[in-house]
Amino acid sequence: MRIFIYMAGGPHWIGGVQYTRNLLRAVALLPRKEMPEVVLRIGGKNMNSGYEAEFCNCPNVTIDAPVREMTGLAVKWNHVIRKITKKFSLREPGKKVWLSDDCTVAFPIKAPDFPGPYEKVYWIPDFQYKRFPHLFSDDDRQKRDNMYGKMLEGDVILVLSSESVKDDFTRSFPSLRHVRPRVLRFYSIFTDEEYAPDPKSVGDRYGLPDTFAYLPNQFYLHKRHDTVFAALAKLKDEGIKIPLVCTGSSHDYRTQAHIAPLLKFIENNDLSSQIKILGVVPRIDQIQIFRQSSLVIQPSMSEGWSTTVEDARALGKDIILSDIEVHKEQSPEHGHFFETGNIDSLAEQLRKVWPVCRPGVQPEREHNARTQSRENGLKFARTFIEIMQEAHSIYLGKDGNAITSK
Repeated sequence: MRIFIYMAGGPHWIGGVQYTRNLLRAVALLPRKEMPEVVLRIGGKNMNSGYEAEFCNCPNVTIDAPVREMTGLAVKWNHVIRKITKKFSLREPGKKVWLSDDCTVAFPIKAPDFPGPYEKVYWIPDFQYKRFPHLFSDDDRQKRDNMYGKMLEGDVILVLSSESVKDDFTRSFPSLRHVRPRVLRFYSIFTDEEYAPDPKSVGDRYGLPDTFAYLPNQFYLHKRHDTVFAALAKLKDEGIKIPLVCTGSSHDYRTQAHIAPLLKFIENNDLSSQIKILGVVPRIDQIQIFRQSSLVIQPSMSEGWSTTVEDARALGKDIILSDIEVHKEQSPEHGHFFETGNIDSLAEQLRKVWPVCRPGVQPEREHNARTQSRENGLKFARTFIEIMQEAHSIYLGKDGNAITSK
């Protein structure tokens, strides 16, 4: 079995990049006899961003490319022709053009009409638009319904990241009972190089205080930065001043008006010296900010499976998190829950947890978390392989596919 992986995410969605990174690192943890061959396509939006050099170092990973040398224009036209051929003939072109054409399964596919001869394994991170329809336009919701209905035709596998999201799928799409939903929980995995830097020196480079709480979410509406800022203002009025560091993009594709009221709240409540917003930082620096922090805050009201929670778990950090179903399912060892969106509840947890947290690396905790991270990574990889083997069997069972396929 040879697996084609299409890199998720990009500058607009760093979480998708992290998903791909953690998946490939998990597979790399497997013993050689269990490790599949992987062909990785970076995609146009992520090309020349350093990912080729990063991922080609993973064992058994080959970067996808045309089987013969082609110009950039020829590659684009080939992609268009293949999509048109499939749309009107309902068959994949028989000629192998890409290295990935020799694969039998592909993941994660997030849209219909993805060209290629392999069995497509679909992935939907979450169904936030069903849980919180007011955050999306009518047109956006309709487009998603249409896309998922088309994408999930026939006997196909749909990968979901949690039991919570699986429940959302079952409840929201009762007519799609023919789909095979499979839960694949992901975990954060860090390399030796990412543990090597001194977190304090990285913090000093960014001008961070000696002690701080860390909120690493993009400034999306559902991430609920407003709850955190309001809780800090409440505590400040009580004489409790907790410095906060935020990283992540300030762009929310649904609205450009989200960040301005947050910045205004900071100004009006005299929090400017207390809240430091860094924007997007390199991943290696972000990891050191996690390690240097006293605690992590995850206030989101909707997640498929939170990368923030998994990063905190893998580094042994205390985390105060909203009590949504998926966070309870993740259940981090050093987690402290508050009522989602409740300013008083978050403030109460901060009163309890902040005084007993220590900044920087706690060696024993980080060591234990690092050991557990490897075990979680192997579990992640083996569940992934099981799902891909199921897809491989579907591929072999379809008319026109040779029983001798890899």
